Amino acid sequence: MIFSRLTILFLIILLPCLTVCSQSVNDIKKQKEKTEKEISYLNKLLNDATKSKSVSIEKLNILQEKIVQSKKLLNSLNQEVYYIQKDIELNEKRIGELQAEKDAMLKLYSKLVYGSWKKRNKTNKLMFILSSSDFNQAYNRFKYFQQVQEYSGRQLELIRQVNDSLNLKNQDLKSLMIQKNSVLNTICVKNQELESEKSKENQYVSELQKKEKELQKKLQNETQRQQRLAKELNKLIARQIKKSGSTSSTKYKLTPEEKLVSDDFVKNKGKLPWPVVQGFISKKFGINVDPVYKRVKTFSDGINIMTSKNADVRAVFQGVVSEIGYNPFSNNFIIIRHGNYLTLYLNVINISVKKGDKVNTKDVLGKVGYDPEEGSVLIFQLWKDIEKQNPELWLAK
Repeated sequence: MIFSRLTILFLIILLPCLTVCSQSVNDIKKQKEKTEKEISYLNKLLNDATKSKSVSIEKLNILQEKIVQSKKLLNSLNQEVYYIQKDIELNEKRIGELQAEKDAMLKLYSKLVYGSWKKRNKTNKLMFILSSSDFNQAYNRFKYFQQVQEYSGRQLELIRQVNDSLNLKNQDLKSLMIQKNSVLNTICVKNQELESEKSKENQYVSELQKKEKELQKKLQNETQRQQRLAKELNKLIARQIKKSGSTSSTKYKLTPEEKLVSDDFVKNKGKLPWPVVQGFISKKFGINVDPVYKRVKTFSDGINIMTSKNADVRAVFQGVVSEIGYNPFSNNFIIIRHGNYLTLYLNVINISVKKGDKVNTKDVLGKVGYDPEEGSVLIFQLWKDIEKQNPELWLAK
């Protein structure tokens, strides 16, 4: 009885620990699988980019993102090993505690059995029963020997079962640790690959820096074109606000239907699908450090998403195509209104919608434009009336 309570208490203490660790390992495994897919995709992009022998900003951006993802993968693998090792140590500790309990119970049982044996030698078990004063006493004496034997057997069997189950659990974990040792070897290889990628990154930067005059001129032109684009977009959106009948120059006047769309759009913050099926952010919203000239900083009104050649551009939410235009900086652009929110898709070719069209979430709008130097990059912006938002905060992780 005492031992049964100890066993139950032991399992109550052990199971939550194993559950927490198991959840942590599962989370890390999911993150690892996601990162591995990202690296596989980046390798594809890099292979496509390296068909051109010249070093480009596209190659550098892809390589830098691959370095980021490689570091994430190494971190996930190291964390996984750490948690499994913690599980192994926890189980070994529990097995030791259970073994001590088992030894204590065995000692108690041996005394009990030895006492019974001594009594049997002195008086003979059968004579001890037959010498009873009446039938009830004889029966009780018989049941006593029987119960001692059964109780001892049950408790020893329980100890053996629990100990065996823990040994099996520990063997499973040790087996996992052997697998992780194999992964540790992989980590060594990945570390070497990472160092190689860093070396290649330095080489790319060095080669691009040789084109300093060309790149700086391009950067200046890009900044000027971006400023002109911002002015053009501001005028377009101001015109839409005025057309809505708003008395404010900064807030669009919503119809009841647009109010519903706007409210739904807000509810989906952090859950919106990406405007391309697959890609990575090569330029963030706000201030960015130039990948070649670290001292140079640029400002972005949205995010740049690098993706595959001929990738589809998709609407991130239901809405109405309010503008389609062309700008030398951004190629063609599309503006979709979602109530008083706007999503802007820049560098779009083969446009498949027209102004006034209603679109649904994930409807294809066109293809991402391609540049031999920059690659396939979609510029994505998100506005609330005339206020620019950080699109990354609105897209699903």
